[in-house]
Amino acid sequence: MNSPVTTRLRSLLARSLPLVQQHRTMLVERIEKSLGAAESRDEPFGQAEVAAMMLVELLLEQARGLVESGAFAPLGDVAEEHRALGITGRHYSRFGDALVPILRDLLGPIVPREVAAAWCDLFWTVVRQAQAVEPAYVRLEAE
Repeated sequence: MNSPVTTRLRSLLARSLPLVQQHRTMLVERIEKSLGAAESRDEPFGQAEVAAMMLVELLLEQARGLVESGAFAPLGDVAEEHRALGITGRHYSRFGDALVPILRDLLGPIVPREVAAAWCDLFWTVVRQAQAVEPAYVRLEAE
């Protein structure tokens, strides 16, 4: 599958990928904390640990694919796998909201602001691409 990612975005990801990978564990922990903070007694969010781990790994895997080959790694089963694990649009939204401030904090003040924004852009592009390749029969069952 061809990537709708710009050369500029790919360049930012390539330069920052080693640093983000170095902070992977802290990124998962902080995302998990952010997702967990969204829970309430009346509306449990659920699966914060699993969602954080899966979404960070998806993001890093796709960044590596883009940096190495210029294309996304296969996304065929992502949407179905997330649905089976209870990862929903709420998780995507909260992850996307938390990603930029968490990355800016983890990567430090010397990393340009546009780097965190590039990772957020990648995340939403990956989510859209994963949903686009989901088999039509699965989309119909979800509706």
